[in-house]
Amino acid sequence: MKTMKLTLAAAVLAATGWGTTVTAATAVGPICDAAARVGSTTYYSCSGSSHNALDISNGTCSVWNHRGMINVSRHYAYYGGCANNCSGGTSCNGGAGNYYVVSGGSGWDFRQLHLNSNGSSRSQTCDRCALGLVGSTGNSTGAHVHADNRQYGTRKTAWYTSVGTTCGTNANCSNRLGTPTL
Repeated sequence: MKTMKLTLAAAVLAATGWGTTVTAATAVGPICDAAARVGSTTYYSCSGSSHNALDISNGTCSVWNHRGMINVSRHYAYYGGCANNCSGGTSCNGGAGNYYVVSGGSGWDFRQLHLNSNGSSRSQTCDRCALGLVGSTGNSTGAHVHADNRQYGTRKTAWYTSVGTTCGTNANCSNRLGTPTL
């Protein structure tokens, strides 16, 4: 009876995410364009207040060239409902705009924010899903993709600093930008 209770408790913990294994994933550039660049890293605009994420753009908005960064088959949960926008300044979804989340174990997740939606913008499981267009939804100041790796809501920087990603790094979809924990 004691073994059965322990087995049941372990199954409940695994089902709620507490028993999931933490792994590393490869994050590649989200924009399939040679002009795509990282414009902001640990500090906002690479010279100001703390940012602890990557902002990536190629100077376009609503052009079909955005892909999910995670280079492995994972479930992407999409959070939309924001009107497409190319200039920013709206507060939708708490400032995130249209975004998606890849959840991992021990409170880790990987997010991409400020997307413009299209027909593919939905929750799905796939490798580098094409989830949206480069946009400026939510609290943003122009068309770009914001990517961050968090544990229990706190942004971490090791996922991109450990591979040497800095301002100006080429963010084409074939280039590795980091190794998020999931």
